[in-house]
Amino acid sequence: MCGIAGVAHTGDRRDLPGSAQVLAHRGPDGGRSVGWDANRATGVLGHDRLAIVDLSERGQQPMSDEHGRFLVAFNGEIYNHAELRRLCQTRGHRIRGRMDGEVIVHLWEDEGEECLRRLNGIFAVAVVDTATGTVWLARDPVGVKPLYHIAERTELWFASEPRAIGELGADLGAPDVVALAQFLTFLWIPDPRTPFSRVRSVRPGHVMRWRPGRGPVSRRYTAPLYPEPDAKSLDVPTAMSELEQQLDAACARQLLGDVPVGLMASGGIDSSLLWWQAHDRLDGAYTIEWSRDADGERLDEDAEAVRALRNELGSPTTFIEGVAGGQIPAPPSGDLFADPAYELTRLIAARARRDGCKVLWSGQGGDELLGGYRRHRVAWLLEDAFAGVLSTLRPVTRMLRAGSPRNEYATRLVRAASGKDFFERYLHLCTYSDADDRARVLGCSSAEVADEVVWSSHREIYDALPQGLSALRRALALDLNVYLPGLGLAYVDRAGMEYGVEVRVPWLDLELVRWSLTLPDKALAADGGKAPARALARKALPPLIADRPKRGFAAPIDRVRRSDRTAGSRGHRQGDYFARAAEIVHTLSDTRRIA
Repeated sequence: MCGIAGVAHTGDRRDLPGSAQVLAHRGPDGGRSVGWDANRATGVLGHDRLAIVDLSERGQQPMSDEHGRFLVAFNGEIYNHAELRRLCQTRGHRIRGRMDGEVIVHLWEDEGEECLRRLNGIFAVAVVDTATGTVWLARDPVGVKPLYHIAERTELWFASEPRAIGELGADLGAPDVVALAQFLTFLWIPDPRTPFSRVRSVRPGHVMRWRPGRGPVSRRYTAPLYPEPDAKSLDVPTAMSELEQQLDAACARQLLGDVPVGLMASGGIDSSLLWWQAHDRLDGAYTIEWSRDADGERLDEDAEAVRALRNELGSPTTFIEGVAGGQIPAPPSGDLFADPAYELTRLIAARARRDGCKVLWSGQGGDELLGGYRRHRVAWLLEDAFAGVLSTLRPVTRMLRAGSPRNEYATRLVRAASGKDFFERYLHLCTYSDADDRARVLGCSSAEVADEVVWSSHREIYDALPQGLSALRRALALDLNVYLPGLGLAYVDRAGMEYGVEVRVPWLDLELVRWSLTLPDKALAADGGKAPARALARKALPPLIADRPKRGFAAPIDRVRRSDRTAGSRGHRQGDYFARAAEIVHTLSDTRRIA
């Protein structure tokens, strides 16, 4: 895990920054910049290192091939690097050290960007051809590792975080109104937009090629992560057995490194199964603890579940008081999140780093693969055959007692059912505002921030899905391809790397992800949803954990309600979260932090 940054343009070297090391918090173990000159372009490639695999000088970056033509800066981990190393050696390449990313430069020399298809890992990579001035930027298929750019015909700026591009000297542009509207809609911003109008992200599973004088061209380098149209037929016990094998292999791969590895334990099924699988190889666990009077939301039960597992597995566990975390108007990276889980992850990362732990596992991804969210369980109700009947219940929802999460969700579901098709209904279920709410905060017209405008990333994925998928599998595809990289993976990366801590996600090991895409509805939806994982939990974990409802890192609702801004038209918790997002937007505007 590291930070990468760079500049390329068709001008003179005098116009370039002297260094591209602007991400020292991501790479506190040293940094290095390399200038390069090609026939038609010049540039600088920088790398700030978080030393995890091969702690020696031989693991320093940027790396080059034996002939010095290709330069590579890499952020992340390549879990299948051992077999790729052997392949490179059989082809006659000289391997300098044990650092996993070194295989990329040699594979690129042989195969170019096609070599990206061979990698099983979490990565963002920048490659420079010093003979032609061509630069490639690529991200892993799931989008675990970030990479941002400003790419024009004569210049390219890029970095692991959006604000770092400005620190290189680039003009980030004005605030992106559509991106801010997306933030008010989802509480996060989907790829490829950012709060800055000139900055865009490299999309997951894509490689962008920049040529001097020609500008950027982006393409998908691997098959999209969509469900298989013809799901295999298997029952829950078989799916559970296969999941256990897949998870065991993923955990073994993701212990890669020469430093201690810890776990973020939420008390839910996903992180608990990781703990069970690797408890004798992990160096400890970290969790958030709330007092019993936390607004009556029973958040104290999370720590009780963690204690039960600690007592069974015997791992050292650190309990961190949730009240110690304050609201952060915006991450220093330049991203926007209105989910309190970002702040809680920062607490864990800060403590882990103080304890000397550079790597943490997260349970992110299990719900998106196996249908663990409540919206997945009710997705079938949003099909045409049921939505019409459901929408007629709207008058009934006005009589439900406010304040009950179950009643609030029923109101949300009935409101969503009035949409014209499944896509619109599902997006309404997942969002926190209407166009008029967004326009009021941003001072623009409702048409500029209409639903179809802010839903564009979801629409692109939805329209490309194979025909004949069930409602559940369409919902999972949207969440895996848009929601997960946009929120869950983004906030754990920024929260961890603010303190120089790599967060790995074993549930999103590429082989496990691809296996999950073959599962049929009956193996996913049984037992109230997420059946294979729940069955494995009943086999391996204490009942207190195995039979719990979905749990992640959560904060009391009163930490969200501290905003003085007017809640949106949705009301209930949706309105509280919208008000918090609106407060963040106004804070940024007032301080000109996004200008």
